[in-house]
Amino acid sequence: MKPYCQRLVAFMFVVSTLAVGPYLCAQEAKPAQETAPPQTPARSFANTRWFPTVWEPYGSPMVPEPKMSNSERLRSLISDGKLHLSIEDAIALALENNLDIAVSRYSLSYAQTDVLRTQGGGAARGFSGSFTSAALFAGALGGGVSTTISAGGGRTGGATGGASATPLGGGTFDPTAFFSMGWDRNTTPLGTSVVTGVPYVTSQGTNYFTGINQTFQTGTSYEVVLGGARGTSTSLTQVFNPFVNTFMAVGFTQPLLNGFGRRANATQIRIARNDLKVADAVFRQQVITTVAQVLNLYWDYLSFKENVGVAEQALAYSQKLLSDNKRQVEIGTLAPIEVVRAESEVASDQQKLIVAQTSLQQQAELIKTALARKVDGELMSAQLDAVDKLPEPRPDDIPLLEEALKVALANRPEIEQTELKFRDQDYTIQARRNSLLPTLNVFATYIASGLSGNQALCPPGDIALAAACQTTTGTLVPPLSIPSNGVSQALTQTIQGHYPDYSFGVNLSIPIRNRSAQADAARALLERRQLETQLQQYKNNIAQQVRNAEIGVIQAKAQIEAARKAVTLAKQTLDAEQKKFQLGESTVFLVIQAQRDLSTAEGNEVAARSTYAKAFTEFQKQTATILKQYHVEMSDAVSGHVVHSPNIPGTAETPIPEKPAAPPQG
Repeated sequence: MKPYCQRLVAFMFVVSTLAVGPYLCAQEAKPAQETAPPQTPARSFANTRWFPTVWEPYGSPMVPEPKMSNSERLRSLISDGKLHLSIEDAIALALENNLDIAVSRYSLSYAQTDVLRTQGGGAARGFSGSFTSAALFAGALGGGVSTTISAGGGRTGGATGGASATPLGGGTFDPTAFFSMGWDRNTTPLGTSVVTGVPYVTSQGTNYFTGINQTFQTGTSYEVVLGGARGTSTSLTQVFNPFVNTFMAVGFTQPLLNGFGRRANATQIRIARNDLKVADAVFRQQVITTVAQVLNLYWDYLSFKENVGVAEQALAYSQKLLSDNKRQVEIGTLAPIEVVRAESEVASDQQKLIVAQTSLQQQAELIKTALARKVDGELMSAQLDAVDKLPEPRPDDIPLLEEALKVALANRPEIEQTELKFRDQDYTIQARRNSLLPTLNVFATYIASGLSGNQALCPPGDIALAAACQTTTGTLVPPLSIPSNGVSQALTQTIQGHYPDYSFGVNLSIPIRNRSAQADAARALLERRQLETQLQQYKNNIAQQVRNAEIGVIQAKAQIEAARKAVTLAKQTLDAEQKKFQLGESTVFLVIQAQRDLSTAEGNEVAARSTYAKAFTEFQKQTATILKQYHVEMSDAVSGHVVHSPNIPGTAETPIPEKPAAPPQG
């Protein structure tokens, strides 16, 4: 191998080793916590394969249209004009159709696009619930592609060049290929013919260059450029006319202080990957909220349904009293005014029954809206048939307060989100600490040039000009011949290194006061301290919410016990008043009052049972155990398709354990 080829191969090996080696080592040294796959399934919304179909990265990404039709499960539950709905069906339909969950599901996709964007060198956009540090407002690498090599235009009829060290490098994490071409024609008056042999020069030329550059996560960047120019001139003193100039440049730049390493350059990638877990926590929080809302809607519907039964029973009591009073008035044992009093009570009970029935109907519409993407067709006219009952309290349905607080702090998504944001902020702090350092870059460049074209062949001793030979006396004589050379000769000279240019250097920039970097570093630390304070605030609020939820369950149990005793008393009182009335020792007013008291007591019992059901649901929500208690799989929520219905403790499919975590569902 020729010496110039050996030098070129050795130089290329050094460049590739310095550029790619640290990047590969950095990849191998990546912490395990950053490479752990997220809980959400992998998504890709872009065509990033460049080979063999080179046009794919430049096409529009594939994003599916939102599904606005209801799931097949909802249609299968409608029969005979009724929507037969159990608790497990309600939760499954919420995971498949609820629009709050569907909207929150996009946060998972936003997090995936951030990973894709940062891998190309961009900044993470964030999503609802994520935390973006203001100390990173400058964004990520590379505002565009620029080169430090420009081709000669041919105006002066020669190739451009320089004797200074030329740093090369730049670009983003995605390699960037570039190409440029230009044409120029120019006529310049000279005012003298001594230099060119003519009073004015007309020249035209075409220049072009192409290349590729890229930056790695270590801060290392490289650039390879190949280009040249072709030009003609009316000057009589040109050595080549037309001339062909070619060049090749290979170089790299490596920061040694500011901008060195993954902590400085891959911050956005690390944040985006960590935000995948944040998106999971945000989505899980929305699922918890929605499931709790659906359960409360279901409990309210059951209580309204029982209220309808209470109202129907009260109306039956008042109608029977009216019938009895009419018979007694007919036989003359009762004043006619008592019939009017009984009719008034019947009208009042009829009104209460209508209110109870319409309230039940309104609650059914709320449930349909929560469990369907669109309420139309047979769903719109279907009557809701809730097949479960309000849960009954058990003495061991909630744990002790201390245990409940531990469970809540371990499971609440807000705690998980804040702790993950700590990691994001730690990445930011590391990057800001690096930015405090002075800028020290080392670079190396190899540039080879070639020059060829039409050149006059002259006798020995004569000077070859573009189209003539100049003798020692200054006389111009015709050349012996004019050999025609072109691009191939110029490229051969470039590749063989006839005119090499080796350079290396160091760039050092020291900000004297460094106030901007100091401010950003201080802000990053302040944000970290704010997150720590916010975490303690969350813990205090969660503890208060758990205490309130546990107190609510205890109060609801006591309310149920008191309401049941009140119902027993009201029933016995009504029975006694009816017997006394039959014996003529009571009045219609007292009987009606006893009937009202019984109706009120039964309504209070229904309300107390509904309060207990919602209080227990609130306790499960505040301790973040509601998904576990109802066996909700997050994979089903993410996909929007429940493969297996949630297995609820206490249903027909699962026998009630000795100590169930959730109350039985009837």
